[in-house]
Amino acid sequence: MNMTFTCPYCYEEHKILECGMKCAYMIKETNSTCFRGVVKKDDWIPDEEKKQCLKCTHSRKRIFCTNIGKEIPTGFLFGKSLPIAMIGAKSTGKSNYIAVVINEIRKNLIKRFNATLDLGCSEESKKYYDEHYYSHIYKNSRAITYATNLNGAPPMIFPLRFMDSKNRVTKVATLTFYDSAGESFNRDEDVLIYDRYIPNSKGIILLLDPLQVPSVRKKLEGKMDLPPQNTETAEVLSRVVQTIRDVNNNHRKQIDIPLALAFTKMDALERFDVLPPDSSLRCESMHMERGAFVISDFENTNIEMSALLENWLDAELLQMVKNFKQYSLFGLSALGTIPAKDGSIGEVRPKRVLDPLLWLLAENSFISKVKN
Repeated sequence: MNMTFTCPYCYEEHKILECGMKCAYMIKETNSTCFRGVVKKDDWIPDEEKKQCLKCTHSRKRIFCTNIGKEIPTGFLFGKSLPIAMIGAKSTGKSNYIAVVINEIRKNLIKRFNATLDLGCSEESKKYYDEHYYSHIYKNSRAITYATNLNGAPPMIFPLRFMDSKNRVTKVATLTFYDSAGESFNRDEDVLIYDRYIPNSKGIILLLDPLQVPSVRKKLEGKMDLPPQNTETAEVLSRVVQTIRDVNNNHRKQIDIPLALAFTKMDALERFDVLPPDSSLRCESMHMERGAFVISDFENTNIEMSALLENWLDAELLQMVKNFKQYSLFGLSALGTIPAKDGSIGEVRPKRVLDPLLWLLAENSFISKVKN
């Protein structure tokens, strides 16, 4: 067990010995002592006993975050964590993206990269995902058209364990997804309250809605129902940048958290020929087929997206991303189809939804890279 870990709830690094600790045996038993004779204090293990209790093999130890007071799933205490902040303005498709990307990890990523996804690590996470995400998309065949995650909803915590040729676990990336409501970014104080995890994340996936881009909206007028215009992405990113700089006391240097700028709903742009006929974004990426992060595919997509952004985005956003030392561009479709007016969808046909996550995994050395 690591003696330090990054909490999946507050994203801060904690020392286990400084956390609240309980013993499952002590909680179940009616007397006040455990196998070692430790006297409990309202079920909590005394500070002076924690080190020895961690060595005990009679019962499971329960670790609690000192900031939030929530119990840390046991599987999270093993291996390197990879907390990812998922952000975006209202109607960018965050909820649909999370529903599909977790399912794609379960169906495809674990096979291609010889890994396992531990859905049982946190019963709270699994139940919340099944009820609020998976059921909507895959059982009811309906898009998630409202903010499923009201402020205070739990993060989804899933350890992703990578194995070698002999199926021995070599690396553990504990993925934590927050589905922050887009409205959380409308005011500075909301960002500080609901999105404090962002400054301590190891990667940021910023979802952008191309249907909010004026030049794209103009091309699609009369062809499909367009969402109402809302908070500009540049404003959202500006607040995120300021929050990171304030919390980390970094007001001069570039931010060293990798930023994945991911445009959603690319299926609409493909259907109505906003994308060029020879666009690589019309095809699935090569990463899954190769079982590695293919640099050439990534670079081709990045170049194409860069060219599109010069026409799509204003100078303000282009300048804003330069606050980050490392950023990359992606285009994807979670559903692969435009939902009907009542929210119903046909077969889910995602495209490139795993690309931002695979990039972050590759940059953090969880998966290998190949040139072609």
